[in-house]
Amino acid sequence: MKRKTLWSIVALVAAVLVGGGIFFASRKSNSTNDNSASYQTYMQAGKDAAQAKKYAKAADQFGQAYNVKATKTAKHYQDQAQNLADSVNLAKTTTKYQSAVNLAQKAQKQTGGYSVMTTQAKKLVKTLKAVLDNYQHEIKPLLKSAASDMTDGNYSDAASTYSKILDLPYIHGVYYAKVRSEVKSLLKEAKSKSDDSDSSSSSSSEDSSSSSKSSSKDESSSSADSSSSSSSSSSNQAEGQSQSSNDKVNGSTVTSRDTQQIRNQLDNLGVGSGGWSPQDLINLFRYASSQGHTTIDSITKSDVEGYLNSSK
Repeated sequence: MKRKTLWSIVALVAAVLVGGGIFFASRKSNSTNDNSASYQTYMQAGKDAAQAKKYAKAADQFGQAYNVKATKTAKHYQDQAQNLADSVNLAKTTTKYQSAVNLAQKAQKQTGGYSVMTTQAKKLVKTLKAVLDNYQHEIKPLLKSAASDMTDGNYSDAASTYSKILDLPYIHGVYYAKVRSEVKSLLKEAKSKSDDSDSSSSSSSEDSSSSSKSSSKDESSSSADSSSSSSSSSSNQAEGQSQSSNDKVNGSTVTSRDTQQIRNQLDNLGVGSGGWSPQDLINLFRYASSQGHTTIDSITKSDVEGYLNSSK
């Protein structure tokens, strides 16, 4: 009886062990299958993102796949996608185009890379090389020229050069964003300084004009003061026609502005007007009007001579 009971216990333990082994083997198998499914899901998501040129997302998905199952394929794909992401970001946000080209070339040459990304990398290398060439041989020389003009104070010329850069046919491309931003800022600065410079020049010109007018007024006053001591013909004028205080000619009052125009007309005729008083000028105009010359600019040298002779 005892032997029968012992064998029953042994049989029971064996059954439990066998059943447990089967359970754990089954659980392990299910876990492996789950991991494999997750790996494939991440890999496919990475490929889809890469085809859409969403390289940062692709790199993340391939990295997730590698965490589930550390395969060389997942690692190569991740590295390739990350280099493409870094290359594009660098070209869009900086002017470090040579570095961007280097990263794209690295992605193109990736060992065990995803064929779709390899093809995309090849095209990106070609595009970025063209961008680099434009920047090195056209944009940078213009920037250097404009900077030189800014240093020399030629702000208007600098503004013109910056505008030329913004007018380049390719400048609105996605990989020139940083250049456009910098040039727009520089153009704004150049225009502002150019406007300030023009304003300063205008103010200086106005001050000079004001000073000139003041000097002219002083000279006119000095000439008027010296008329009392002028010689011969001026004395005759003072003794003759200038005795009159009549300031009307042909019924119209001759203003101070008119007398200045008469004085200018004398200067145009080559007759010095320094010794002529305002009344002398009015009397001359009256004489010229009696000769048929009724406008100031029609006064002739013969009118001057006739007036002077008539006052003797």
